Amino acid sequence: MPKLKGPLFSLTAQGPLAKLLTFRRRGSETVVGIPTTHPDAKSAAQLSWRTMYEACSALWHTLSSAEKQAWETNAKSKHMTGFALWQSQCLRPNPGIYLPLAGGTMQGHILMASHKITGLPVPTLDPDAATKAYVDAAAGGADYPMKLKPALTRYVLPGWYASAFTIFSPTIGRIYYTPIFVTETTTFDRIAIYVNTFSAGTADLRIFNWTAGLPSSLLLNAGSVDTGTTGAKEIVIAQQLTRGYYFLAVRLTAAPLLRSMDKDYAVAPPVPGLHTTAEPRPDSIILYADAPYADPAPPPTAITNPNYASVFLRET
Repeated sequence: MPKLKGPLFSLTAQGPLAKLLTFRRRGSETVVGIPTTHPDAKSAAQLSWRTMYEACSALWHTLSSAEKQAWETNAKSKHMTGFALWQSQCLRPNPGIYLPLAGGTMQGHILMASHKITGLPVPTLDPDAATKAYVDAAAGGADYPMKLKPALTRYVLPGWYASAFTIFSPTIGRIYYTPIFVTETTTFDRIAIYVNTFSAGTADLRIFNWTAGLPSSLLLNAGSVDTGTTGAKEIVIAQQLTRGYYFLAVRLTAAPLLRSMDKDYAVAPPVPGLHTTAEPRPDSIILYADAPYADPAPPPTAITNPNYASVFLRET
């Protein structure tokens, strides 16, 4: 629609003629030209700002009449409408409707709607966010990328280097607690002792949880084995242990001579391809209590040397 300010062909014609021509004064002359246009390129930046503008506009319509009037009042000194002032503030980064690429503070909750947050760095402070992989590794809930455990079926004392020291004769009725450390989540399918010289009776095998360096709640009551014959005395189990410390326990009703499940060598290296018969001698680490089994575990009353480590687990 023409909006000329003067006769079309006069010397004072000004303004656009539809979107085809524009009349303007340049000095003492009247110039006719083609209007300058800005095509809607719908670039990513344009669409982003358009989306935010529409979001701010939608938020304006959620305000109460009193809230809108407050904006109108504040806008008068700036010669703006309340809506224009609202939009100008809403479209600013923090505290507007969006955060800048760096810095800024959230003013409310974020509903992710099943979307993920990715690219988190390794946490260094207590309030830092962490990835699932980091949490799994810290909690022992997943295998480690550099897995040391070989793909073998074997008896082990988890966390120990030496698996056998000597043959020993246990005290009847005494609970021997052997500390172990499981480095990664592992399912064990056997718990066993090895009777070197028999004595008619039984051996009761159990696993206890670890609390502050002492046996605590009962984790597994595996049952009893007969010590009246020689050889490996196994109980089938299906016990998963996550990364952490535990105690293997044995209590006997007789006094057979016991030894390591590894009959051939004194050492079970943690990786395949190694072989040694060296016999390291750590200090006394086997706790014991002269008491019947209970849950939680009867507290240890003394400590003895690692020769009394006789209960083993089989890993697959």
